[in-house]
Amino acid sequence: MPTTKSIRREVSREHDGTARKSSPRFNASPMNPIERGKITLDAWRARGASRAEIEARQRRRLAEMLSFVRRQSRFYKRHYADVPEDSTDLTQYPPVTKSMLIEHFEDVVTDTAITKAEIDAFVADETKIGERFLGKYPVWTTSGTTGEPGVFVQDETAWTVSDVVGDRWILPALARLSPLSRLVTQNLHIALVAVSGGHFAGAAGLEMMRRESVYGERRLRLFSPKSPINDLISDLNQYQPAILEGYSTVLVELARAQQNGRLNISPALLLPTAEPISATQKRMLRDTFDCVVRELYGATEFVPIAAECDHGNLHANTDWVVLEPVDEDYQSVDPGTPSDTVLITNLSNRVQPIIRYDLGDSITLYEERCPCGSAFPIIEVGGRQGDVLQFETDEGEEVPIFPLSLSSVVEEIPGVHRTQIIRTAPTTLQVRFDVTPDATEEEIWKHIERELQSFLRTHGISCITVEAASEPPQREERSGKFRHVWSEFEN
Repeated sequence: MPTTKSIRREVSREHDGTARKSSPRFNASPMNPIERGKITLDAWRARGASRAEIEARQRRRLAEMLSFVRRQSRFYKRHYADVPEDSTDLTQYPPVTKSMLIEHFEDVVTDTAITKAEIDAFVADETKIGERFLGKYPVWTTSGTTGEPGVFVQDETAWTVSDVVGDRWILPALARLSPLSRLVTQNLHIALVAVSGGHFAGAAGLEMMRRESVYGERRLRLFSPKSPINDLISDLNQYQPAILEGYSTVLVELARAQQNGRLNISPALLLPTAEPISATQKRMLRDTFDCVVRELYGATEFVPIAAECDHGNLHANTDWVVLEPVDEDYQSVDPGTPSDTVLITNLSNRVQPIIRYDLGDSITLYEERCPCGSAFPIIEVGGRQGDVLQFETDEGEEVPIFPLSLSSVVEEIPGVHRTQIIRTAPTTLQVRFDVTPDATEEEIWKHIERELQSFLRTHGISCITVEAASEPPQREERSGKFRHVWSEFEN
């Protein structure tokens, strides 16, 4: 979603007034312009702040959040029963996992008008994508890279913070003659390449802004990575985006299409996200499109975790999020050491608080100061891994199949809990999967095989054998995450 953040201030906060009355535990009224202005001004001031000033903001917000959740969240009140009341030492607070937050959902949230049954019904209804739950709460779902989908409710402060902390890194990069000229020439068109069909933060957030803003309706467009690459290229040539955000693997493939003349766009800004991208690949994007490139790292649980600066480093937005790189026993690792996982604390969202949450990513946190001058810490990230699979079409043309688009074909099938897809031979895909308790494995497999073959045929590929694996999805030993798509066959 960060591509669209700079236009959120155009979004109307008017709603139809049909939302039920919330519990007095939490006031989730739409934010007034004065409060929004305060958050915006503070975020921009923090951009040039010293490390001590950034840490002071973090400590103050952490103390306020801990005090709040111990009063207003039944779950955290119990979870922290043995922690001294006035403690702000996070290491004294037990971590939480996604499964814990799902199991105790109604005790975690601080608005008693939110029930798990109604949230589940809301996210199951695709006609609700882009709407606010109860008329006020954005709700995002995750596809489950750690093996279990999640549902996350945002309040207005979290929505605002997601907006402004992204702006402070991106907008200065566009305040130059060439990017500004392209923004105007391309009519401020913003394109997002992301999987649709669910309440995922990227696609659903974009749809929400399209619904709520006349500006967004005219200048925001979603493109599917599931589309055949030639169709995606054709659609982008017609749309001519000024800003293009999407999965890193897709942007790299689009750069190759630009190099060989099939794609002809002139964006001012590219935002690779959701997948790892190397410095070499970012350099290729810059050289190919002659534009600003900024890598983004975020999660549904806290969207704007980090953004890239002019010197190519990812800076964590630690005035609004706490990152704790830890080992498998949740013990802190030294700076410069890759973590087994990272615990995040979202300092902006009070309707569904996230405190010391096991995100599952491996990150490396550095103490060194960035040459760009920013005091925000530098991090490196090991994100969701996946291989781009190259297949030959029936006409003999080689086409790429992107990992997130392939895995989402299976993940979106009702009854599938999680999946892994492995290319084991030139024309063979092996699928590991497990199902929810209410599903029949045999019927689900028939659906998986049918949907994958149908998806591949849309790309002109009809000679692939899709077979069921004998084992269920397996976690990677080091990260504990479920790698979704890879090849064991070398072209």
